[in-house]
Parts: sequence; C-alpha cells; structure tokens
Amino acid sequence: MTRKIDIIAVPPNKNLPFSSVVGFENLVFVSGLVGRHPETGKIAVGDIVEQTRQTIANVEQQLSKAGLSLKNVMKATVFITDMGMVQKMNQVYVSFFESGLPARSCVQVVALPDPEALVEIEVIAHR
Repeated sequence: MTRKIDIIAVPPNKNLPFSSVVGFENLVFVSGLVGRHPETGKIAVGDIVEQTRQTIANVEQQLSKAGLSLKNVMKATVFITDMGMVQKMNQVYVSFFESGLPARSCVQVVALPDPEALVEIEVIAHR
C-alpha cells in the first residue's frame, strides 16, 4: 500500500530535516513549534506566558496553511522544560481553545532543540 503525504509547509531554514506541516488523508500534522516570532526570529520576551502565547499563534499560522484553525485540532503534545510552569502555560493554552479542548499530553523535557525555548507544541488536526 502506498501512502500519499501532502507536504503543506517546510521550515524557513531549509537545513532542518523535517516538514513543518504534512497532510495524510483527513489528518494534518504540525511539527513542534516554539515561541519565536516568524518575522523577527526572536523568542517571545518574558516568561512561559508570552512564549506559550507566541507558540500557539505560530501553530495557528501553520494550520492556516492547510486551511484549518485551532478548532480542527484533535490532539496536542506540549513539551515543557519545567513542570513548575505548567499552571501558567495552561492559563494561556485554554484561552486559545474556546470551542473545546483537544486531547493533550504534556511532558517535561530536560531541554528543547531551541535553547531559549521554555515550551514547544505540536498538534494533529482534522480536515
């Protein structure tokens, strides 16, 4: 059986070994994103609150490339560098999913590939 994957978006840095957004049948997968502003490349200033806000805005932007929004998200995975920050992250996170929260996993990691990042979020959405 042949699988047909639609590459919807690639990272701005062509040296990164992955696609940013891919589709398969009625599913869309958005690779993990951090709180860097897409135009300036700067990490969101402040704490976990600002980074979470920018991270989810980045997820929204990537979903829009597939014609989707946060309403289409079925599953999110949150990688956080300190579980002590999870309550503040949750306050921002829930404010973006007003039409219902998707399934979610949240795991603490020792570090993220971006050394300035406190949080990274990846999602699976439906078309």
